[in-house]
Amino acid sequence: MADFSIVTPILNQVSTIEACILSVANQEVDVEHIIIDGGSTDGTLEIIRKHQSKLAYWVSEKDAGQSSAINKGLKLASGKFFNWLNADDLLLPNALTEVKHRTNPTTQIVVGKCRHVDTSGKEIAIGNARIWESLEATLGNYSMSQPSVFYKTKDVVALGGLNEDLHLCMDMDLWFRFLLLHGQKNILSIDSVVAHFLVHPNSKSSLLYQEMKAEKYSLYHGLLSQFDLPNVLQDFFRKHLVPDGIIYQSASNLNPHELLSNFSWHLMIDAYEAANSKLCQQYFEVVENGSRLSSSEKLLWKARIASEKLLNR
Repeated sequence: MADFSIVTPILNQVSTIEACILSVANQEVDVEHIIIDGGSTDGTLEIIRKHQSKLAYWVSEKDAGQSSAINKGLKLASGKFFNWLNADDLLLPNALTEVKHRTNPTTQIVVGKCRHVDTSGKEIAIGNARIWESLEATLGNYSMSQPSVFYKTKDVVALGGLNEDLHLCMDMDLWFRFLLLHGQKNILSIDSVVAHFLVHPNSKSSLLYQEMKAEKYSLYHGLLSQFDLPNVLQDFFRKHLVPDGIIYQSASNLNPHELLSNFSWHLMIDAYEAANSKLCQQYFEVVENGSRLSSSEKLLWKARIASEKLLNR
């Protein structure tokens, strides 16, 4: 059994695929790299053939999109831990060695840090999938830097892999399903930066930013729909319909006040920045029902909202 299985879904990314392949091949652990190409016509296949000795498997054929391609690779994966690495992203030197050495027999996920860089290699930000003090807080404050999140392969297989109806937030859906089934006690967070995520104008996350944001809130609607939602959240979710096939059954075991408090904090911030004091007040009433804000922070927000109301008179 390999230590890691890395799947790369790709279509027409000749300018970045070589660096991606080499970043995996140069890891000093037993790693199998599986490339699922969707029928590239731009020279990508020539690069793959050039480095095919470094790959465990590759194929080029039409598929049903990124999630489908990753699932195709998952079916071939034999490594203990699994992740996918898009063709414009990289693993840093010795990244998988660091991940492997930090695990123990109970570890189900390893979360490292991910450096977001522009096309010149300049650092934009450092991100990670943050684990909070409670499951409700981790779910409600969703964050993800997917290239640096490594799942135990058997757990992803048991979850059925990725939802192939999702093409933008499939990593979020997988994260939610894992957390609801297993909780977060066996998730290990490490401080090391293990991957680079390339931010460029032609990436899916850039071109489809608004669509990705809408899909994110649609998944949150699926998570929160089994609770009695306050009117302000009912109104918000009317424009974010739950995607077909999204059922988060285990969410009923969560503390709804904590979950809604953590989720609504972000909407409260958005309303405040938009100078919508009425909406901000409504979200604040949801937030203060949980422990997302300390007592002093609640007083501060009450003063802020009151000030906004006075300014808007």
